[in-house]
Amino acid sequence: MPLQLVTIEGNIGTGKTTIARLVAKHIPDCAFFPAPDPESNPHWSAFQKEPHKHALAMQIWFLRARLRTYIEALRYMNTKQESVILDFSVWSDIIFGTLHFQQGHLTAEEFSVYQELSRKIDELGLPPPHLTIVLHANPTECVRRCETSLTRSNTPTLDTLHMVDALIKQRWLRDKENVFTPRWLKAERVAPEAPGLPAAPSLLVLVRDWSDLSRVKLATISDAVFCTDPMSFDAWIGPWKAESVDARVEALLQDGGDSVNPAVLD
Repeated sequence: MPLQLVTIEGNIGTGKTTIARLVAKHIPDCAFFPAPDPESNPHWSAFQKEPHKHALAMQIWFLRARLRTYIEALRYMNTKQESVILDFSVWSDIIFGTLHFQQGHLTAEEFSVYQELSRKIDELGLPPPHLTIVLHANPTECVRRCETSLTRSNTPTLDTLHMVDALIKQRWLRDKENVFTPRWLKAERVAPEAPGLPAAPSLLVLVRDWSDLSRVKLATISDAVFCTDPMSFDAWIGPWKAESVDARVEALLQDGGDSVNPAVLD
């Protein structure tokens, strides 16, 4: 298959990690890079107890950790000449930053700090995914899966999952009235001037209804990965390999992800 980077997006409990692992096993020369584990976030436990005090530090840690993993995936592709699949992207983090602001966990000033770091990451011009697979599932079903999951230490509320669902539609699907039918979407069709979150970059987006797993075939997902348009890998990754971009990435990753260095954002 063409050398490419694939990301899986979707609400909490839609099965992103499960699908990413299965696709990586099904496709030759494809490595899986998992999302940062919440339990490894030094602010996670404190946020669970006092979200108003720790939301900014926790979410900035996640944003930087997602950026770090995305960069590691790019470097892996460049050196190993293998494809990569991720169960997240650096561009999905703003959904949760926005969620915390909407829920009142972030003040307007704190959210502005988070948005500024997110904007600086956008300005890096990182190579976008060749394919983004958006898994959609009814939020009620997502709650059920979270409650029965052996890997989740807490279950988000139904209201929270409805809010995440709406933000995901803004980020990837907001020009579509119906996201339940599988369809191919060119990312350029998402109007940049539309209200809400800006469109997430991706060369191609595939929407899949993941509410009823009994009707899902892995072959459909893996076939989609095989069917992306071929393109020059060097042309795709070339701009990112410039030394100035690499230096800017390292600057944004400094301080261990625990805080925002004001000098970086000046």
